[in-house]
Amino acid sequence: MNDPQVVDISARPGAADEVEERAQTLVVRVPEARTVALVALATVVVPFALYAGAAFFIPLFVSLFASYALSPIVNGMERWRVPRGIGAAITLFLVLTLAGVCLERAVSGATEVLDELPQAVQKLRYAIAAWQRDGHGPLKQVSKAAAELQMLAGATAGASAKVDSPASSAAVPATEPKALVMAGTLGMAIFVGQLVVVIFLTYFILVAGDLFRRRLIQAIGPSLTVRKKALQILREVHRVSQRYFALVLAMNVLVGICTGVGLYFLGVRHHLFWGIAMAILHTIPYLGAAAVTCAVALTAYMQFEGFVPALTAAAVPLAAAVLIGFWLQTALMGRAARMNAVVVFIALLFWGMVWGGWGLLLAIPIMASVRILFGEIERLKPLALLMGD
Repeated sequence: MNDPQVVDISARPGAADEVEERAQTLVVRVPEARTVALVALATVVVPFALYAGAAFFIPLFVSLFASYALSPIVNGMERWRVPRGIGAAITLFLVLTLAGVCLERAVSGATEVLDELPQAVQKLRYAIAAWQRDGHGPLKQVSKAAAELQMLAGATAGASAKVDSPASSAAVPATEPKALVMAGTLGMAIFVGQLVVVIFLTYFILVAGDLFRRRLIQAIGPSLTVRKKALQILREVHRVSQRYFALVLAMNVLVGICTGVGLYFLGVRHHLFWGIAMAILHTIPYLGAAAVTCAVALTAYMQFEGFVPALTAAAVPLAAAVLIGFWLQTALMGRAARMNAVVVFIALLFWGMVWGGWGLLLAIPIMASVRILFGEIERLKPLALLMGD
């Protein structure tokens, strides 16, 4: 007992707290390791599940986000004593009618635009080539060096082409028009089927209102504290999501209108088509507006045959995207729904890889919903802070 190496831990001040803290640390380590394993497993499994179930998940998410955007209109009709089922039907009918009119007016211009874009690219290529040939281009020496390297490799490439061309041309069969028609018909049938599913599912979600929220609260359990917390989270997520998607829909429509009207006053052809394209593609941050701006510049160059009118026309969708889609939308949008540019590009890369074009359109709404949900859960708030702007 008198050994100086033996120390009674209970004799030190705060020893009991230290023992309890060590015990809690040992208890917590096992769930943390399990959580890391579950997160790693989900990171591997979830992308494959989303990719395999694209035919199910895409209509589901489109319907869910459409219901969030349209529910304020249905709620307003309900406050005016219009039954929710009738209000949802009227809202969807008006939206589909407007979409059909815009689509019908835009299809005629879309065909001509698709015909003009290759011609505009070819014309721009000729202009740049002439500029380089006249000796005004700064890349003239680089072009000469590339031409010399191509001449050095010409003999080998020519011999290889002579040997491979007959075999390759004989090996590649001609594409049958019937196969292309069948593939196009099948793709159109799938699209129409998904559209019908989206319309009906959106209608049922609008009619249900907060039914699923009440059922989820009942299924959580008898604990009143847990129910109150879950109800608070669901209400906040619903409120912020509803405001976010309604605002995004309004901003996209406003950007499309400003683009179409601006191009109309500049005399650019197919201004209605460009307005509709801007309203749709503006959902894809940065990339959508950039694609429309470049396409408008090419077609305007084809129409006016000058760089200054082409740049002036391209400035219209660019200014609309910056002033309305960036500044105004960011100012009106709640802080809970904002995300930084890194997260935006990572989301576009991931969802574009999983769902293609639909993934690019749905990436930001999905990640905004995830960030809103994370922000209402105490343990996940650091992730929401990391995703924020």
